[in-house]
Amino acid sequence: MNLANCPICHRELVIREYHCPACEVSFKGDFSRNWLEGFSASQLEFIKLFLLVQGNLKELQKRLGISYPTVKNRLSEIIGIITREDGGVNDYSDILADLEGGFIDVEEAVNMIQKRREQ
Repeated sequence: MNLANCPICHRELVIREYHCPACEVSFKGDFSRNWLEGFSASQLEFIKLFLLVQGNLKELQKRLGISYPTVKNRLSEIIGIITREDGGVNDYSDILADLEGGFIDVEEAVNMIQKRREQ
């Protein structure tokens, strides 16, 4: 089970103990998480496929059977998780570029920006 956030308050969980069931040894302390642990299973699958298609968004769209804006939205969510862990600031240039390119409309752009701000 990959539990990154508290199911009650949704804040990040802290790893305090590792346990080996084979030899019954436990290690207690404050352990850092791997940056990949912040992703859901579906996001990890998306990342895996993204790497397999070598970042080709059109091919990713084709293999997943989803629209180009949906591919961009999922990628933006993943980037948001990565930049949040790196302490980065929100950058909306990708959303604005999609808007300018006609891939999304104004309403969808506003929704994407609001969603990113909430993260």
